[in-house]
Amino acid sequence: MKVVTAVDNPYHIPVLLHDCIKGLSIKPDGIYLDATFGGGGHALAILEKLGADGKLFAFDRDSDAQQNIPTDDRFELIEGNFEFIKNFVRERGINKVDGILADLGISSHQIDVPERGFSIR
Repeated sequence: MKVVTAVDNPYHIPVLLHDCIKGLSIKPDGIYLDATFGGGGHALAILEKLGADGKLFAFDRDSDAQQNIPTDDRFELIEGNFEFIKNFVRERGINKVDGILADLGISSHQIDVPERGFSIR
């Protein structure tokens, strides 16, 4: 069985992935937030660095993100806007996180799929 990694995901390949992950200085037992889950590339890279006691919460309100959810007990997708990130985290009893990643750019998936509404025409 092939393990899918962040760079294998055809949905969207994050730019500066390795720099972002390096900048997070991920602790194996840390708690991390991915404010813009999307294709899950950053999330997969974070999960690769987390140990068994680490946790990753990701946020996305786009229903297309559902197809990218990794099967991993350390991961939870919160279907909502990261605008309310503080509320979602507090609801889960978390008062401190070790890192937050927010990729605020547009994804290639949004441009490549005309039905998404983005176009250069």
